[in-house]
Amino acid sequence: MITVNRSDLERKLNTITSALRSNSSFPLLGSNSQGQLCFWQDSYMPIWDGLESEGEDEFTFSVDSSMFRNLISGFKTSEVELSVNKKGAIIIASGESKVTVPYVDGPFDEIPDKPVMQASCQVGREFLRALTKSKDFVSKTYENISLTYTYIGNRYDERYFVSGAGAIYQYAITVPYSGTTLPEIVLPPEYAAVVERLFSSPTVQIGLSERQQVVMYDGPTVISTRVASDTYPSALYDRVEAVGEKLFTASKKTLLESFRLALQTTKEDMVGLSSRGKEVESAGLEIYVPNAVIEAELFAEADITNDFSRSYFSLPFLIKCLSSFEEDTVYVEQLNTFNGAWRIGTGSEEFTVLQPIQYDEPG
Repeated sequence: MITVNRSDLERKLNTITSALRSNSSFPLLGSNSQGQLCFWQDSYMPIWDGLESEGEDEFTFSVDSSMFRNLISGFKTSEVELSVNKKGAIIIASGESKVTVPYVDGPFDEIPDKPVMQASCQVGREFLRALTKSKDFVSKTYENISLTYTYIGNRYDERYFVSGAGAIYQYAITVPYSGTTLPEIVLPPEYAAVVERLFSSPTVQIGLSERQQVVMYDGPTVISTRVASDTYPSALYDRVEAVGEKLFTASKKTLLESFRLALQTTKEDMVGLSSRGKEVESAGLEIYVPNAVIEAELFAEADITNDFSRSYFSLPFLIKCLSSFEEDTVYVEQLNTFNGAWRIGTGSEEFTVLQPIQYDEPG
């Protein structure tokens, strides 16, 4: 029998199960040895994790991870005791109460060795946040397979380029790193979606194994990807580095309020934006909703730098491009070399890019 901190164990199990696909059938493998309770969860993204334990018993177990987590969270004591019976079931006990979690047969009998990094560097929380944001911009269909991943590039000295892109929009940021410069990396979106909540340390090590798996760890927590054979589309850099014409500066909060209001007036999810220049009393954006189901005259305050004619955008995507920023002041540029795409930034290293929609106004 061993004793572990119940809340620490619950937190570990929550992060592991949150990274699983809802239809995952792989059991959670566990092992206790030399004061460490270790876990391994196989899936599209294998996870190694663990925490300290008290007691000299050495054992292994295989359980349904969601069931195990729910039963651990059902206890409210500070500590729980764990042991394994002759049938391989794990017994959770606290005081006079105990429950038995049945053994689940799976494709693996023991926890495999963790992947060994051949080259690695150190990144901070901003890198993990960038990965999390990028997954919202990855294409949800496989019509263009190169747009269904998050990408990490190395074009900038001591800064990594992180980008996710769909068919008409893109998120991009450069974040600092220290250590070895890694080759350009391709990440599946599921990986990018969970890394921020899997790791709790202020810094994380990221690297490549000899099989070119992407590996990340911050002590007890280790995750790796399957081997990716997809190529890195260098065109991701182009819309970020292109010379743009500045159109206007505005408050993110003000724009979002106006665009969310516009979204309530239409079923077609499209909006037209044009400038109301400085020659009038109230400079800003005129917001036109084609085929609105509710009559509305919409306007948003903005500091217009250059007047521009009406351009049409997907309203949900426009809202997503603005919502990704933490700062309130946003700068909008037009990229004439990319069919008038709007590049939106905050004056930092973070950008989103949104392509206009071709729309012929009636009459």
